[in-house]
Amino acid sequence: MRIADFGLRIGTPVVSLLIFFASITNGFAAQDRPLQQKLAALEKITGKFTFAVIGDNRTGDDIYRKVIGQVLERKPAFIVNTGDQIEKPGNREMWANFWEMSKAVTVPYFFTVGNHDIHPEVAGSEETYKEQVNLPGNELYYSFVAGNSLFIVLDSYIRGEDKRITGEQYKWLEQVLAASKQKHKFVFVHHPLYPEPGKGKHHGNSLDRYKEERDRLQALFVKYKVTMVFLGHEHLYLRKTVDGIPHVIAGGGGAPLYAKDEDGGFHHYVLVTVDGDKVSGEVVDVSGKVRDRF
Repeated sequence: MRIADFGLRIGTPVVSLLIFFASITNGFAAQDRPLQQKLAALEKITGKFTFAVIGDNRTGDDIYRKVIGQVLERKPAFIVNTGDQIEKPGNREMWANFWEMSKAVTVPYFFTVGNHDIHPEVAGSEETYKEQVNLPGNELYYSFVAGNSLFIVLDSYIRGEDKRITGEQYKWLEQVLAASKQKHKFVFVHHPLYPEPGKGKHHGNSLDRYKEERDRLQALFVKYKVTMVFLGHEHLYLRKTVDGIPHVIAGGGGAPLYAKDEDGGFHHYVLVTVDGDKVSGEVVDVSGKVRDRF
């Protein structure tokens, strides 16, 4: 069986996270180095680096392959997926297919939990997710450091806390942000805080469903000067700034689109460059055209 080992020391900004090791019997590509070494290398970056963000590929296999191929040509230091790697929660065949499509990825590949990856009404889906991305401590949120930047991945689908960042996860998040000495702080979560009315399908049913807790979360981002928030769930591209913090929905990894092209309804990935104090990004569609810069 293919082993995806995303090992994290939960609760600390620096993690020992292991990417998947594919078994020869299933035809998956093994890593060229243990990911603990790769994570140590990310932490030691002293100059400019880039990372890629994709999300919501689900069953859009042909698009996902194109997106991954384009991303790898840009040689990012790592990739973050904003969630919904598969279509049916708990489906091992879909996970096997996902890993087969992703076998060319040799850089660290970080995942965010989406509602199609785990669903409280699908028995065993959380256990299957943890089997596929083996998280020590059985946690589904984590942090790591690359260069001068802190990266935090949250779980907006914890059982009993779906579409909220609350409870122990919120306390952990506050501790990680308070302890951080990094120049930049990037946050990833599947459900958007501010989905746009008239664009997409999930306005009022994402993190905005519980506005008091959403606002508390955003206030925490402001307090600790989060650089940028990346999200998924809506199958489109959308960038909006709230309280000086850009919120970028990157949900164009392959799933059916939720908007017209002019409203962000195009398949895409986001390439972010961190260069000292400066952070810049470009949004590239599946044909290779740059659709936005920030």
